[in-house]
Amino acid sequence: ALDLRPMELYALLLLHGAEPIETTRLADQLSASPSQAKQLALRLCARGIAVRRGAFGRTELTDAGRELAIEAEARLEDVVAGRMAGMDPTLRVLGGATLADMTLPSPA
Repeated sequence: ALDLRPMELYALLLLHGAEPIETTRLADQLSASPSQAKQLALRLCARGIAVRRGAFGRTELTDAGRELAIEAEARLEDVVAGRMAGMDPTLRVLGGATLADMTLPSPA
């Protein structure tokens, strides 16, 4: 079950598929303070879904954390797909293009 707080879920998804992330970088990605990011990482560690190592608190998911992240991603995709199913197809395309413009890196 996904018994995670919203910010824990967000951190889990950010850590999934990434190399170990230092606390300051995790904080930047979460738009949180380094102290908040550290506390989130420690909560994930206490649940056995992440580990922290080194002087800079490099955090990465455990196998259990990766499995949970895959489950969370699938659930989120299902929820979003369900919400979008009733939308006008033209609006879905425009919304997707807008999101891509806002979130994907610009070509160099």
